[in-house]
Amino acid sequence: MSTALPNGSAIPAEQLADRLADGETMTVLDLREDADWGIEAPGLTSLRMQPTAVLADPGAVARDLSGPVAVLCNRGLTAQPVAEALRKAGVDALVVGEGIRGWIAALQSRVVDLGVDGLVVRQIQRPGRGCLSYLLAAGGQALVIDPAPDAGFYLSLAQELDSHITDVFDTHIHADHLSGARMLSEQTGATLLLPALALERGVAYAAEVEPVSNGDTIMLGPIALRAIALPGHTTDMTGLLVADRALIAGDSLFVDGIARPDLQQSDPEGARAMARVLHETLHDRILALGENVVLLPGHTHPGVLANAVTATLAAVRAAVPELAIEDPGEFAERLLSEMPPRPANYESIIAVNAGVHPLDPELETGGNSCSAR
Repeated sequence: MSTALPNGSAIPAEQLADRLADGETMTVLDLREDADWGIEAPGLTSLRMQPTAVLADPGAVARDLSGPVAVLCNRGLTAQPVAEALRKAGVDALVVGEGIRGWIAALQSRVVDLGVDGLVVRQIQRPGRGCLSYLLAAGGQALVIDPAPDAGFYLSLAQELDSHITDVFDTHIHADHLSGARMLSEQTGATLLLPALALERGVAYAAEVEPVSNGDTIMLGPIALRAIALPGHTTDMTGLLVADRALIAGDSLFVDGIARPDLQQSDPEGARAMARVLHETLHDRILALGENVVLLPGHTHPGVLANAVTATLAAVRAAVPELAIEDPGEFAERLLSEMPPRPANYESIIAVNAGVHPLDPELETGGNSCSAR
């Protein structure tokens, strides 16, 4: 949680996200130097200025501002005197608590209705990074999938749903963001589940893990979830088919894009081979599930959203042109030609998530880059 600043001048990142999700019009005054990413939301206006320029003439700056103003810096410290000066000039200015570091850690819960009796599904969104995780509850038990490092959020959410977290599952060894799976398992006593193939990639805490293989069934109260191997983004990528209604697909397929194949095997030939594997996964394992199956992806674009990110496989097929490419070689070349730069610190993040290095929140920066475009 963010620490309140004097005179009530701070707004925790979670509260800011809630207000933006409700459609409030707001301005973000970004004081960071050379920052190429920040807070994104509908109805949001962004203005970038150096703190010295604001403090030199806050009255002049205030005349160009309207409505509430969220003052953003790296950690919420530089923003304090700027917000105070703007308030004295008549602006409703609030410091974003803990700055951009607080923003990228903020989580929001969104309801997913699959129409399955006795099953509650929540999609947990990280608006600062575009990461999506899930909490499923049934029969007083809860399963958390791909959790962010903030274990307390999932604990509180499970309590709201009168459930106890019994299992935690990572769909694969993540490369673009830090996993909170091991921490959440330790705090709750829940069983830590990992794809069996992740153990072959050198997970350092293998003795603490229960492996999950293709075709395995995980029971959540009366609800059955079937593990489906989805290699391509990584060799260990494994999804969960929920009551034959929805696929929690991790980083294999998104509602408007396809996973990149170059984060585990980064050399061109290795990435090309992985892309061919991904083509087979998409057509033979995911789309073959049926057009009415709902996709629950592992990522979306960074930004505040009012609703959960979901789509039927029929809608995804129509939205993603690469899915129409039948030739695996052509598909691979298209993906490799479209890929953005790899995520910052991705090799170090992999090492942390595999248990080789200790957790370091400073490794996370910017929005996710798991999509091929």
